[in-house]
Amino acid sequence: MLKKVLIVYSSKPPIANYLTSSFSKLNIESRIFLADKNHWFDRYIINKINKQLHNFRIVPKNKNLFSSHPLAHKNFRSANLVRAFDEFQPDLVLLIRGINFSKESLEYISSKSKVFGWWVEKEERVEEALSEIDHFKHYFFINSSCVETAKQRGRQDISLLHHSVDTDSFCKLPATDKKIDICFVGNWSKKRQTIVEALLQVTDNISIFGGKWLKKNIMKPKLLKCIKGSYIEGEKLNLLYNQSRIVLNVTNWGFGEGDKRSGMNMRILEVPATGSFLLTDSSKDLEAVITPNTHLAVYKDLDECIQKARYYLQNEQEREQIAQNGLNFVKERYSYDNLVGEMIKTYKMQSNSES
Repeated sequence: MLKKVLIVYSSKPPIANYLTSSFSKLNIESRIFLADKNHWFDRYIINKINKQLHNFRIVPKNKNLFSSHPLAHKNFRSANLVRAFDEFQPDLVLLIRGINFSKESLEYISSKSKVFGWWVEKEERVEEALSEIDHFKHYFFINSSCVETAKQRGRQDISLLHHSVDTDSFCKLPATDKKIDICFVGNWSKKRQTIVEALLQVTDNISIFGGKWLKKNIMKPKLLKCIKGSYIEGEKLNLLYNQSRIVLNVTNWGFGEGDKRSGMNMRILEVPATGSFLLTDSSKDLEAVITPNTHLAVYKDLDECIQKARYYLQNEQEREQIAQNGLNFVKERYSYDNLVGEMIKTYKMQSNSES
């Protein structure tokens, strides 16, 4: 019987908190280990020295002069993970992947407990997942392409598990005015810059939150005034979505564009859960989860993004009906309770096969 789960992930986004809440509803004790916590020596000494060595090309950028130092981030978090594991002694360790750990730490915890992995990163990084997969009893992926690649390599204990949504955190706020035409949340990229700049043809009432936007647009006054902050989360993010007529999603990863890309980011379900209208780029996994033109709108290229943004800003009734459809659909079908249920089902199947 599953009684204790150690959830390993970074502090942002708060996926671990969502999972903890769902496990607690089933009287399963869970503890969070934050993998992005590092030591001050790594942050202020090791990183700064390495950065200077890289800048002056004394050391290649893919090399870390202090890779064997015990306070270097990977070594520090790996040692702390082992300590947290020994202290908690969980039945299951769920490593939500992206941040890696030492081979020795993975070998240790997998020798003493069941370990599940959940790959929530770019499909382009699938080789990182496959390089460590032997240490896991089961490995989940958010990308169908990663599942296909793993199966081609002869892997068996793998499955597709998309993101879900915490409907307590992302919800409709009654009587909230739609005062923003378009909002975008995410770090800067050249692709995202191109799309947002093009949308200024449609409206200048755009709100942008994300890293590097200010630095990249300091000499572009029209876009600069749209930048409202570098990071937003929690209640402020939920309010932003509720205040926006259109929430824009521009995926920043994938083996290709449109239907060639697999997987979906968290926004695909979080925005509809707020009763807000989502305009997103496509993915070959999208229609298996949610229906375009019924629960959200999908664009295939830049021209279609501009065309649909203009159309739905001008057609409020149709836009709000799609947003309401999305809200009803997501609340009924997708929650972290369902996602945790899938994990527990897999845990029981693993346990039964070993007995």
